[in-house]
Amino acid sequence: MMPIQLQVIAIILAISFFILTVRLIRRGHAETRQMIKWLFLAVGLLVGALFPKMVTKVAHFLGITNLTSLALFALTGFLLVCALISQIELIDSEKKVKKLTQELSLLRKEVYDREK
Repeated sequence: MMPIQLQVIAIILAISFFILTVRLIRRGHAETRQMIKWLFLAVGLLVGALFPKMVTKVAHFLGITNLTSLALFALTGFLLVCALISQIELIDSEKKVKKLTQELSLLRKEVYDREK
């Protein structure tokens, strides 16, 4: 059972995290497609804070003894997936930059050759 004080703190943090994420998107500091996972995390945290008994039942169903261990495992897994997705996006961006650099070099050479 989650103490009511901890539940209130978790609800406040989840709502604050959601608001922060939305503000980052609205101010143009982040794109929606990049932040959607964080919005889902904020909603998940809020659901977990509002319904701790349901989350505790899920933990017991999965063979995890307490809510804290479930949160640790779930958040670690979530962050690993986020890191992997970010790495894939970074690699894709690097490939695009390399291709653009090569195309620009070819265009510069073509312009240089025409000027001669």
